[in-house]
Amino acid sequence: VLPPIPGLEGCQPLTNETLFDLTERPERLAILGAGPFGCEMAQVFSRFGVDVQLFETADRVLPSEAPEAGEIVGNALATGGVTLHLGAAVTAVSRQGASITLTAGQTEASVDYVLVAAGRRANVEDLNLKRLGVEIDQGLIKVDKHLRTTHPKIFAAGDVCSHLQFTHNADAHARIVVQNALFAPTATTDKLVVPHCTYTSPEVAQVGPLRTELEASGIPFDSYRVSFGDLDRGRTEGDHEGFVEVLTERGRDRVLGATIVGHDAGEQIGSLCIAMRNDLGLSAIGKAVLPYPTRSEYLRRLADNYNRTRLTPMAKRIMRTWFNRSA
Repeated sequence: VLPPIPGLEGCQPLTNETLFDLTERPERLAILGAGPFGCEMAQVFSRFGVDVQLFETADRVLPSEAPEAGEIVGNALATGGVTLHLGAAVTAVSRQGASITLTAGQTEASVDYVLVAAGRRANVEDLNLKRLGVEIDQGLIKVDKHLRTTHPKIFAAGDVCSHLQFTHNADAHARIVVQNALFAPTATTDKLVVPHCTYTSPEVAQVGPLRTELEASGIPFDSYRVSFGDLDRGRTEGDHEGFVEVLTERGRDRVLGATIVGHDAGEQIGSLCIAMRNDLGLSAIGKAVLPYPTRSEYLRRLADNYNRTRLTPMAKRIMRTWFNRSA
């Protein structure tokens, strides 16, 4: 998606489709948008020695993630040499020879290339789907939970019908469509648990609603947190900022959502996705024996944190009485 910035289109900006056609390392690169793709590419090109200018209209990078996650990644980018322009809306782009100038308020930056990382949208407008009776809703093909469109013999899967534009979500959709189109149409999207990950260093992985989303919806919840630096593996690896935050139903151990920031966060969140899909609470997760010393021990720590909340004043009195008698 190209934002409507005067002069931008005429400067032939790069996108996720054309970026990898570059055959030489640019000296200077501006990136519009500090979402996952923008942050990933900012860090990659900075490590290649490119002068990277990252522009974001929000006041932090990764504005759709937990605020602390965005803060940690923002600090990592800045430390790695990326120049951050936060709360900065680019209002004009112009070219003079081989140099491109971007204007954002009082800030001007001259670069060799501009990469637009402002998101994608489904390319369905020119398919003439209306003629077939397939409806479009807010730019996406309208489907039911079986991924059947408004035409009974046409199914859709992936980015054309979902706001979750991830390869693994499209893969899950494809499996549902294959079953429903060729066999008994019993597969649905109802119980899909779809995580996403930002592959920066450190990584950010998230599944389910954020704390802010639960609060906005008025859904009560409890929060449990483990810092990787408190684990022996984290201490030996120098994990100073990584953490796991799990949100559960208020007073219960059923996992609603989770955020992980740290080394291999995308790998670490897999266990929580399995637990959520199979309705396994923190207590059940804590019964697993995990190898020591690994970062996966965070699962046992989370279960311990939850179990401590079950030790009510009455339970404490009973245990105190029991141990006093035993002594």
